[in-house]
Formats: sequence, structure tokens, C-alpha cells
Amino acid sequence: MVLPTGERRRISRASVYRWLRAYERQGGLRALEPRPRSDRGKARAPLPELVVTRALAFLAEDDEIPLPLLISVLSKDPDVAPLLASAGIAISRSTLRRRLAKTSLYARLRRERKRSRARGRWVPRRCHEVWHLDAKGPIRVVTTSGETLAFHVLTVLDGASRAVLAAILVGSPDLAATVRAFRRAVLSYGLCDRFYMDRGSPFDTPAFRGALALLGIHRIFTKGRNPQPNGKIEAYHRCLSIWFARRLAKQEIVDWIHLEQLFLVVIDYYQAHTNRETKSPPAELLKGAVSPRALPPGVTLDEAFLQPVGLLKAHRTTGEVDLAGGRGKHLAPPELRGLRLEVLVDPDPDLPVYAREPGTDRLVRLARARVHPKDADPAPPPTRWGRGILQALYDNWHGKVRPVAEPGFGLPEVLELLSTACGRRVPRTDAEASLVQRVYAAIGPFTRKAVETALAAITAELGRGRPVKTYLDALARRVVPGGRPAVPPKKRRKRP
Repeated sequence: MVLPTGERRRISRASVYRWLRAYERQGGLRALEPRPRSDRGKARAPLPELVVTRALAFLAEDDEIPLPLLISVLSKDPDVAPLLASAGIAISRSTLRRRLAKTSLYARLRRERKRSRARGRWVPRRCHEVWHLDAKGPIRVVTTSGETLAFHVLTVLDGASRAVLAAILVGSPDLAATVRAFRRAVLSYGLCDRFYMDRGSPFDTPAFRGALALLGIHRIFTKGRNPQPNGKIEAYHRCLSIWFARRLAKQEIVDWIHLEQLFLVVIDYYQAHTNRETKSPPAELLKGAVSPRALPPGVTLDEAFLQPVGLLKAHRTTGEVDLAGGRGKHLAPPELRGLRLEVLVDPDPDLPVYAREPGTDRLVRLARARVHPKDADPAPPPTRWGRGILQALYDNWHGKVRPVAEPGFGLPEVLELLSTACGRRVPRTDAEASLVQRVYAAIGPFTRKAVETALAAITAELGRGRPVKTYLDALARRVVPGGRPAVPPKKRRKRP
């Protein structure tokens, strides 16, 4: 297309249609003029060069980090965060992309990971009309102890909002894991109208499909041995691969519980991230909406997936019923001891076992036999932490900032720099040492270059030989936005 200025530019078909709609609805060529900036005429602080340098450093280490994830990590970086706070600016996605596009490294990385993303999807009219269920894996990760963990991600996704209704990490996407994920979504949001899933063996079992029919959920027909389409849950899996699976190679994982912690914060990040097609975050579109469909009268979710395992005799003295498949022994009530019972089990081995009372349709819950204390699992350690970008995202998302000091630079080196500025030895008294320590603990740690530059500028402005508190207040004003912060008060002993 040739523009009125003589410039030749390729215009997409979607842009042409958008221009035509704007021309017809808003009237005339004025609707096609570019919108003025909301901050037009105001002074704008430029994005510091350090932000671009740190972003390129992260991309050089991991060239597939998405920009929203990169911005979230940069905003809490110990080198970048004080600089942004002092300037009073926030990292804009478009500005960061434009600044990165001017570098040759980012252009080369973009060419290497460019791929086709053309896809078209049917969108339901309301939330909880269609749910999607699928598994992604196996994904393998090596823990800090050398153990290899192989897992799958099993997800229930809402088709209208793209929100994750339930997501769990399982060793194998079997029937028990499928029922656990589906039950978690139903208990939180109610019943959907239709269910979309492939012909995987756990999804196509009579137990699972029979429970869906009992709950009034229509199973959407899909062909077997069909290549994976570019659907909604596949797009979610692509985000999960970029944000989580590929980041695990450079993330320290302590154990399975630590892996689940990092996975849940990635899901929270996905829920708050703006979807490309809907132009809104999934959590905002869902807004906690609950389906108008509830469980049918007389049907409980615990009984919907029960499957008979046969007639088993309860011991006439103890009432024990020995179940195969690693479920252990269960105890029948006294009135059913010595009888042959039709035992029904749930695909999830952690859920209760039921027996049908002979001659009636009443279900009786069997109590689980006691577990010996020595056979019980030990309590997991309370804290888990590993170095990596996923851990940084977890800490930032939950507000757990973990200070990281530069090697060989801390309070002793800061005292030496203050001694140079004051022209004497610092600290001279215990009270002065306590003051410097409290202030540095409140606003630190810093890098050597940043402190040296700041103190040099402060000394040039105020001169040498000033009190230590004067230099500390000036240093704090350069770090904490909004002016001079309050110096942490000194703890005083209470008089008896």
C-alpha cells in the first residue's frame, strides 16, 4: 500500500476492516486520526539505560523469557528498583520492547524464536458453558538432592474467560488424577454445560464418562488420533511451557512441595495476565462467577464416581474388609460384620470407601483402619527456597523480598566510605555504629558502584566533615521515593 506521503507499507486485512468500521461508525476521516497521548505536554522521564542492560542480561541467559515476566522481575531487581523508585517511573511494556528492538542482540533472539501463531477459535457466550480438560507432560526436573521428578500438569480451563478453574501436578494423568482435578473445579464453580477433551485413556473411561452423564454434562465428540488443534487449552499450554516448563532448567527445585509452590504462583500470574484474544485477564473475565447449574437433587459429588469392585466379606470379629490395589484395610460397622458386602470405591484412593447394605440401596461409609505412627509420612520441612527466576517471581508475587548482597560489599565497606566522607573514623561510638546499622538494614543492601557514586555526589554537594546522620539522610532521600524517610527508631529498654 502506498501512503499519501509516498511511503510503501504493508497493511493487514484486519487493519483495513478496522479503519472501515471506524470511518462508518464515527463518521469521516477524523476517526482515523491517531489518538493523542494522555500525557501529552507533560515531562516524561526516560527509561534508564540500566534497565535495558539488565533486560538484555536476562535475555542472554534465557532468550525465551516473555516481556511481562521480565518486567515483573526487573521491577524487584536490587540494582534497578532503587533507580526506578528515585526517578518515579514504571517500566512500560511498549517502551521496553522499543528500546530492546534497537539492539542487535534482541533482534537476533526474536528471529530465532519467531514462529507462526495463527489460530481461530470459537468462544462460548458465557462462563462455565464449556470446560476444557487436558494434560501436559511428561516434564522432568532434577532437584537439588539429585532426584529426578517427572510430572504432568492436569488443567480444567473455562472456554469463555480462559481462566484456570483447577490445575494440579500429578505423576501420571490417570483416572484418579482426572477425577481429582474435575472434582476440585466442580466444588469451586459448580457444573458446566459441556465438556471438551481429547480421546485420552483416562478421559474416555466408562467411569468418568458415566459420571459426566449422571451430572448432566454433555461430552463434546472428538475424533481419535487427531493432531492437536490450536485450541484454547493448547494456547494455555504454550504459555505454561514458556513461563514454567522451560524455566525449570535454570531453577533450583528442593522437592515436590517446592515445585508445587512455584507452579501455583505461575498459575496466579497467568490469571492476572492479559489474554491476547480476549484483551482482558482471565481472572477479570471470570470474576469468581459460579455456574447456575448445581448438583442434581439426591446426588453428591462423592458418590458420582463410585465404581463397584465386587462382593467382599467383612471379618466377623473385627469387621475388616481387605481391598486390593494398595487401598489397605477398612472397617465395616458392627451390624455388617460377617456379611458379604458390595464395596464401591472412588478412583481417587484418598477418598472414602463405601459399601451397599444388603437388601437395601443405602450406602454405608467404611472407616479406614488405623495407620501405625512409624508408617506415617514424616512432617515436611517448613521452608523451601532455590535460586532461579521462578523463585524470584514467587517472592515478588507474595511480597517476600529476600535481600541479596553483592559479594564483598556490605556494612564494613559502607563504614569505610562514610569515614572518607566525614574525614574521621566511623563509627566513633556505639550509638553511631547502631545508627548506621539500622539505616543500612532499612534501605539496603546496595551495590558498591551505586553507593560510591551516591556518596561522591552527596560529598560534592554538602562538603566533608558533616555528621554521619546528615550523609545517611541524604543517601536515604536518593533511595526511598517521596522524600526523607524516618530513621528506624532505637529500641529502648522499658523501665522496671
